[in-house]
Amino acid sequence: MTSEYSAQVDYTGISKVYDSYRSYTDDVIKKIIDLGRIGPGKKVLDLGCGTGNISYQIKNTVNTDMVGIDVSPDMLKMARSKSLEVVLADIDNQQLPFHDGSLDAVVAAYVIHQIKNLKFMLSECYRVLRNGVLILLTSSHKQIEDQHPIIKDFFPGYVNIDKGRFPDIDRIDSVLESLSFKDITHQEVTVSKIPIDEEYLEKVRNKYVSTYHLMPRSEFENGIARLEDFVQKSGQPEFRDWHATIITGLKEE
Repeated sequence: MTSEYSAQVDYTGISKVYDSYRSYTDDVIKKIIDLGRIGPGKKVLDLGCGTGNISYQIKNTVNTDMVGIDVSPDMLKMARSKSLEVVLADIDNQQLPFHDGSLDAVVAAYVIHQIKNLKFMLSECYRVLRNGVLILLTSSHKQIEDQHPIIKDFFPGYVNIDKGRFPDIDRIDSVLESLSFKDITHQEVTVSKIPIDEEYLEKVRNKYVSTYHLMPRSEFENGIARLEDFVQKSGQPEFRDWHATIITGLKEE
């Protein structure tokens, strides 16, 4: 199933700024490690690894064997600079390049909204796992609606774009259950507290998340103008929590 918002995004430009803006708190990394049963010597796939931030954080926390996979050569170039093992592949259109039952965990952080064939991708995760855990980090539709109330004021189309892209939790659960994943769990986490300040304004100007690339140019430019005015008048940053959901599914034979 695809949506009107599943247009391709060119990650050549995003890769230049993504590495500076997308990372996760130590608490979130520890939660992923604990829920994924990730320990020393485990073989772990970072699905849609981008510039390798989450792989790097997990590997530095637990001496595990990480491998990343992504469709963007520019993203992977950044990941390789961190001495990470990476594979270039389009996971929407081909099988994962791993043998059946060869991995202990699969981590997919903010990836599934980019996938057109969700069931195929998750079935591939099931195939390559051996008695291991799939860990998905994503946003529910409620979290999208609640996230950054300020963004809804300045970029009114933002919420509908992301709700059109992100499968809601019930749909993800249904697919996982149909593939025989067991012990499906959800945990809400706070990814970060984001200050709405000059630094944040610069991130938005650089379209640091793909949603901004899908907006009409006029809406984006008008939103930037209003955001600039807000930041200049506020005097000190206002903070907004970025909430996410970790979904886990167990393959156990």
